[in-house]
Amino acid sequence: MSVPPSAKRRVAVLGASGIGRHHANWWTVEGAEVCAILGSSPESLAKTGDKLRDLFGFAGRGYTDLDELLASERPDIVDVCTPSEWHYRHAKAALEANCAVLCEKPFVYDAALTMDDILGQARELVELAADRGLRFGICTQYVVASEICLRILRAGGAALAPAFRGELVSPTRGRAPNPVRTWVDLSPHMLGALRVFAPAGTIRWDSLRTDFAQHRARAEFQMDMPDGTVLAATIFTDHTDGEPANVRRLAFGNVTCDIEGAKDGNGHFCADFRIGPQSHVHPDTMRLLIRRFLAGEVAVPGSDALVDLERMLRIIVHARGNTGA
Repeated sequence: MSVPPSAKRRVAVLGASGIGRHHANWWTVEGAEVCAILGSSPESLAKTGDKLRDLFGFAGRGYTDLDELLASERPDIVDVCTPSEWHYRHAKAALEANCAVLCEKPFVYDAALTMDDILGQARELVELAADRGLRFGICTQYVVASEICLRILRAGGAALAPAFRGELVSPTRGRAPNPVRTWVDLSPHMLGALRVFAPAGTIRWDSLRTDFAQHRARAEFQMDMPDGTVLAATIFTDHTDGEPANVRRLAFGNVTCDIEGAKDGNGHFCADFRIGPQSHVHPDTMRLLIRRFLAGEVAVPGSDALVDLERMLRIIVHARGNTGA
């Protein structure tokens, strides 16, 4: 159903040349107006603007200064898709301008900062959003994927053992090996998916085992569940030059769900959840997360993202202690 022009939410996308272009497209498809983009230079803005015009008819303005963008455009929503080192200051500026904020994963991260400093920045953003009564969420769309998988499995009466495995592999795209960067890039998705499956679980940190080498980052640990059971969890992330170039896999108990790309009748990317011989096609999970945000629902609120962020960081600390990664 189309949204009347007067009801359209105005969205500014910060960093629309990479993953941000997909965000911008989904905002538009879901009925919002992408009124502005932020780039690092006039040259990059021109290239990005051309790509977005070809992709969905972008008719907004480009800026290289965030303060100018916020003052001139007064967007309803700011979508932060800039490098993770900029997430804190970009999200803070948007919240201080009374904009709702959706921030790409990782929540905040800067390799030059301590774990305590990173968590302090994240808590400050959560508190700022709460104080101002503003929507604030993180775009870890595999939280939505986990919800879909579990809904399918539970509707079919599956009895799921206390075990979780999340695998996420993507192409290297010329990146030099750096397992910490792989973990920061990909693990927020799988940590979020695990939290959906075991929302009240607590990690036994003395059970943690890590394997960080080359592009690969793996963590294995146990979680205590409220009913007294112990859940075994494995999260595996990697960047590869081989095949398969993309692996998106969630396993709950002994049931595995592979998430594959597909196209709908309008040519839009969507997700095919493959469970054994069964295929369950749903809209792209990033699209669903953005749809929910527009409707006033935050799929991954800052409080949940804080849990995932602390776990992500503690696993990095463990891996560095073991390997110097």
